[in-house]
Amino acid sequence: MTHANPLIRNVLWPLTLAIFAVAGSMVFKCMTPFVAVAVVAAVTMDVRRGALTAAGCWALNQASGYCLSGYPVDQYSLGWGAALGGGTMLSYLVARWMTGGEGATLARTAIAAVAAYVAYEASLYAVALAFGGVHTFTADIVLGLAVNNAVWLAVLLAAQRALSASSPRLFGKPLRLA
Repeated sequence: MTHANPLIRNVLWPLTLAIFAVAGSMVFKCMTPFVAVAVVAAVTMDVRRGALTAAGCWALNQASGYCLSGYPVDQYSLGWGAALGGGTMLSYLVARWMTGGEGATLARTAIAAVAAYVAYEASLYAVALAFGGVHTFTADIVLGLAVNNAVWLAVLLAAQRALSASSPRLFGKPLRLA
């Protein structure tokens, strides 16, 4: 049996997540599934690759926002971009800690996703309290973002499952569903 080139195996799934994140950003303006990406990265990759993937997805989102979507380049926008990056990494760390990393069960992943989303929103709320923007934390908006991340989490987990089942040498082992 031949084995996939480790470089391909180590890059293909993170690249797939990045494509999903940027596409999600473009289709659903300002509703990038940062938490979903962070959780999936936490449970499907080693700690280094997962952290780099979560940070890379945030960076690609910011680049596409500023270069393609015309985000204003001002102190407020850049500050919120940094806050989103911090929230993304916090959600990654929470998910990693709660699931134990690679090979987590679906149940542990779901519980970790809730905790990661709470941590993400709490970190952004703290920034909003300090620098303005609390008005964007209405129940409708926070719930809408939670639903968006939940849907994206399901899509990304299904994609990981399908890709890993069809080509485990390229995409690794599928998550356990029990």
